[in-house]
Amino acid sequence: MSVLRMNKKLVQAIFKEHGKDCVICGSSNIELHHIIKGRGKRTKHENKHSVVPLCYYHHRGTRGVHGRDGRKLDLHLKRQLQEKYFDMGYTEEQTRELMGGKLY
Repeated sequence: MSVLRMNKKLVQAIFKEHGKDCVICGSSNIELHHIIKGRGKRTKHENKHSVVPLCYYHHRGTRGVHGRDGRKLDLHLKRQLQEKYFDMGYTEEQTRELMGGKLY
């Protein structure tokens, strides 16, 4: 997703939360990735915790979250986000809602 299409304050909050480098490898050539995706879910659940900077390889490469072999990384990011919500004190029901209806 292009940084230009997102709310400027949200982008700043995302960079403050995660930094401006890929959260997996530290590369500075990043794209923003919505951990929660799906029709109507991506924007609804968009916040500084649920959007992370990823390099092209970890975003769209073969083993990236949108790549052919990216399921493992996708689940890893979802589980990290879920744990973050629990650590923040959200209930299971609230976390399920924030995660787009599923727990991982």
